Amino acid sequence: MRPAGEGRLRIVAGEAGELPGIPPASVHLIVTSPPYPMVALWDEMFAAAGAHDYASMHALLTNAWRAARSALVPGGLLVVNIGDALRSVDGEFRLWPNHSAVVDSCESLGFRSLPYVLWKKPTNKPNAFLGSGFLPPNAYVTLDCEFLLIFRNGKLRAFPPHDRAREASRFAKAERDRWFSQVWTDIRGARQATGDRRSAAFPPAIPERLIRMFSCVGETVLDPFAGTGTTLWEAVRLGRNAIGVENDPRRLEHLRAVAERAGYPDF
Repeated sequence: MRPAGEGRLRIVAGEAGELPGIPPASVHLIVTSPPYPMVALWDEMFAAAGAHDYASMHALLTNAWRAARSALVPGGLLVVNIGDALRSVDGEFRLWPNHSAVVDSCESLGFRSLPYVLWKKPTNKPNAFLGSGFLPPNAYVTLDCEFLLIFRNGKLRAFPPHDRAREASRFAKAERDRWFSQVWTDIRGARQATGDRRSAAFPPAIPERLIRMFSCVGETVLDPFAGTGTTLWEAVRLGRNAIGVENDPRRLEHLRAVAERAGYPDF
């Protein structure tokens, strides 16, 4: 068992729906933030993959959840950071419930839904609203939460009594009480890289918490949409082995450059 700070790292070029080179039942936890369907900044990326509407965008994501289930050990956990989308289509302003579509997809694949976390992002405009100002009934509730959807691959994981890795991963009561509350209000969002592709970055505190909550020291954490690598860096720092899968050549180059500068050992 390695102490925290000595996890290993593997970066894989490939698609989230294929997870090349990752054996079945070899990953203990997946923490990821995929592209959000019906958010304009990701339209071009989805279109390049042949998805032009809400259903086909989620069909692509379903391929990733199917591959994730194969990669997870029995009882392993999948955590998906996803936000809903607001968009006008054919002149009608609508909510596109991405979280609901992901739940439906994962349950159809055999995942078991667990209680999710609502991540309420602090904002500088707490009274922001959409619609008709102070006149009912045509205003809209502010969309200021994202979902951390949590799924288990089958039954609870079993551990021998006094398992050393599990004992070494223990968290404090104050951490447990804060982390396992369903609404998180103390973590700000991360700045998004823009350009031809958005990064889908989340702040390090999100994967840090989730990795400590749902994995043990020495286990393997996967992000199939590696992006800027936030999950990977946190997993390695916390003594877990990390695998990142990314299909964008520029992001791959960035991830590998960061890993080389940091001297992360491969596996």
